[in-house]
Amino acid sequence: MVATQEMLFEWDEWKQRALARGIADDLAELGKNLMRDAYMQRWPEAVLSDCGWDDDGFGMLALAQAKPAETRRNWERLYAQYHRRPACPLEQPLSADEKALAPIYPSTRAQGSSHTSLLMGHPK
Repeated sequence: MVATQEMLFEWDEWKQRALARGIADDLAELGKNLMRDAYMQRWPEAVLSDCGWDDDGFGMLALAQAKPAETRRNWERLYAQYHRRPACPLEQPLSADEKALAPIYPSTRAQGSSHTSLLMGHPK
């Protein structure tokens, strides 16, 4: 599928404007994510203006250009306070039982039983 201008979301366009104004890539990505997640996760109305939803992100652009370090701290604070997706601790490996694609039945299943027959409620 070919990406076209019509397929861009507001936050994608915001990031393009930020990069065109010379804002660092990682700060532009943070701003894009902040704008997107504030909308997608339905953050409180009181914070949406800080996330660009009252002025199409122009205030965010001005802040990121004028005070990039302070802006990064503020956006990270907003993220820490309102972001609803839990962090995934990568430093701790998951056991087989904790993985999303763990087997439905343990490998010690009795021989002769099939997955289908168990689901249907009758022995094989």
